[in-house]
Amino acid sequence: MFIYISSTGAELRIQRAVESSFIESVRLRNLLPESSRVIAAVSGGSDSVALLRLLSRFSDHMKWDLSVLHIDHHARPESGDDALFVEELAEELHLPFLLDGITASPAGSPEGYFSAERKRIYSEHTAGGSLVATGHTASDRAETVLIRLLEGAGLRGLGGMDYFGPGNVRRPLLEFGRQELREYLESAGQSWIEDPTNEHERFLRNRIRHRVIPVLETISPGSAIAIARSSGNLSQWRDITDGIIEDSVIDLVEGDTFSADDYSELPRVIRLGILWVLCGRPRGGRLEIEKTDRWILERKSGSHNLPGGAEVSAGDGRIRISHPGNGPERN
Repeated sequence: MFIYISSTGAELRIQRAVESSFIESVRLRNLLPESSRVIAAVSGGSDSVALLRLLSRFSDHMKWDLSVLHIDHHARPESGDDALFVEELAEELHLPFLLDGITASPAGSPEGYFSAERKRIYSEHTAGGSLVATGHTASDRAETVLIRLLEGAGLRGLGGMDYFGPGNVRRPLLEFGRQELREYLESAGQSWIEDPTNEHERFLRNRIRHRVIPVLETISPGSAIAIARSSGNLSQWRDITDGIIEDSVIDLVEGDTFSADDYSELPRVIRLGILWVLCGRPRGGRLEIEKTDRWILERKSGSHNLPGGAEVSAGDGRIRISHPGNGPERN
């Protein structure tokens, strides 16, 4: 359904504070450099509408070539209304409007499927060097950290969402909480769309959003922002760890084999990271990677399977990694 917040006297203080923080963050991190071709991914929800208003506010100043992309997930009968709302907002701001869609039905988890499809669409639209700006907020980041904690994630999962997303995706709103952005829109008299699926508690993220975060905020106000800040700190350590693991792969692996003795001398966290890289950086499969690590340390012969279809075989003191297709991606 549509929600319209009428302007009953613009709150310039709120607008200026949000706008100042936004452009300062964009410049400090060089998220969207001057003269960039920027595609704003806008669903019509409050976060993405706030993103579009902020990008439009500084578009001339930053010399951005700004356009608006809406992805119709066809997950609700009224999804066409969402597309129309975003198109009209783009016209109001005198910006080009792009419409793309996801038509196939999810094979497994709807959240995972739609996420993968959005990444595919973003990749197609940025093939010419454009940057896609998404409306992920500190609230999203906090929810993601709690989800990863429940999954038993390590440093990589807990540091997850960052300002620089996959490929050419950028997340310039990670400084802001969801409520802060809604207040910004309200102060400007800007409408947005409330997606009813955000209330469905069959999704873990929604249960955390509606049941867990409010309790944490009651116990300690500002909890969501604090959790998001912790995730940002962890992401920096994750990047350092990634560099160490990449260097270790280069030092250890010769072609598609490595010495079992040299491998065994490395710290466990580095060993597991090396195996994760060599089997193609799978999203899951940590237990299988740990089993393979123990198998190598025990100097067993034969072969062992890794996630993603990779196979480890041992012989003559060396470990060989074979991978289907073109082999694992290391960069």
